[in-house]
Amino acid sequence: MTKQPNMPGVVYILMAAIALVGSNGLILSPVLADIARDFGASVPQTGRAMTAFGLGTALSAFWLGRALDGFGIARALQAAMVLGGLGQIGAGFSSGWVTLALAEGVVGLASGVALPAIYALSAEVSPKGHEVRTLGRVILGWSISLIGAVPLGALLADLAGWRLMLGLIGVLSLLMFPLTGVIRARYGAPQDTPQDTPQDTGQDTGQDRRPLPRLAPLFLPGGFVAYLVALLFMASFYGILAYMGAHVIRDFGVSTSGAGLIALVYGVGFGLASLMTGWLQRIGAGRIRLLGFSLAVGLFLGMGFAPAFPLFLLLLGLWGALNNQLLNGIVTGLTDLAPQSKGAVLGLYSAITYLAAALGTFGMGLSLSRYGFWSLGVIGAALHGLIVLLLLAERQKQRGR
Repeated sequence: MTKQPNMPGVVYILMAAIALVGSNGLILSPVLADIARDFGASVPQTGRAMTAFGLGTALSAFWLGRALDGFGIARALQAAMVLGGLGQIGAGFSSGWVTLALAEGVVGLASGVALPAIYALSAEVSPKGHEVRTLGRVILGWSISLIGAVPLGALLADLAGWRLMLGLIGVLSLLMFPLTGVIRARYGAPQDTPQDTPQDTGQDTGQDRRPLPRLAPLFLPGGFVAYLVALLFMASFYGILAYMGAHVIRDFGVSTSGAGLIALVYGVGFGLASLMTGWLQRIGAGRIRLLGFSLAVGLFLGMGFAPAFPLFLLLLGLWGALNNQLLNGIVTGLTDLAPQSKGAVLGLYSAITYLAAALGTFGMGLSLSRYGFWSLGVIGAALHGLIVLLLLAERQKQRGR
């Protein structure tokens, strides 16, 4: 048995960074009902702050993602953590759902730079041949936010108010500045390193440095289907997760801190699944995707119609475990599309992810208002069923080639 190489120390900084970015995107979910009450607004109205976060992330990831390769991925991450922290502190001082949405839009703009930078740096710092394992370790940062930050944030909001909770997350993001500076010192901007030293790659390095056009990854072999799968997957995830807190408070009678169990249970499932990444890879990525998205159809229907809170939490934990493997497969598949242009590829991915988040939270908010939470489970199941059909069609297409 070959010995696994040690993970570079900067991987843990990337884990912390993605934990904070994940907290920024998810922390409003368990406290939407409280914020709506304070503002005298409805839950779907307050949920527009999450829509604004998604739109801001999509916009910045789309326009700035391709610039990361030239600007310096580590430098961009450092700046994004500062901007996101300031935006979240501003959100804590909002006077209504409109100003909250504007502040969350700023946080989203920062996240749209931070996420592709984190994913790209995880491949950059990884020992050669262990990119999937390194990415799996970095993705554990999502579990940190789900298991720790979101439930603790919900508890803090219950005890001291949601404004203090948002301010604390903002301060923690600002404290990432010196830590991300360590990454920049080792993997700095291209301008900080000599550009006239040729690399012995057997390829035209000047060509490799040319920024990939923003939409070009869509037209790479398999690119369109890969991004469409990401769109449908993330619309389901963010659309249903945004309203779970309000659902369990209203329909199961739990408290705000009890609603924080949603993120905790999901995060535990997500984190435990990381331990099985190596074993599952031996099954084959294609089989895992088809089986995983098929199982998700049943889980969405189960969560939509769950009659009791304990059953709902059980299904939620299984969903978290499933999504760990599906997310890993989506991201690693995309990085393989154009290894020399990770910033452009993952920037477009983040743009599509948070466009999906905005569409998901807005569309499912409308469905929640009209039909109730069960309809969100049906929509999520339908979208995942469509993903299965797309993957089957792509497999047939590849066999035809």
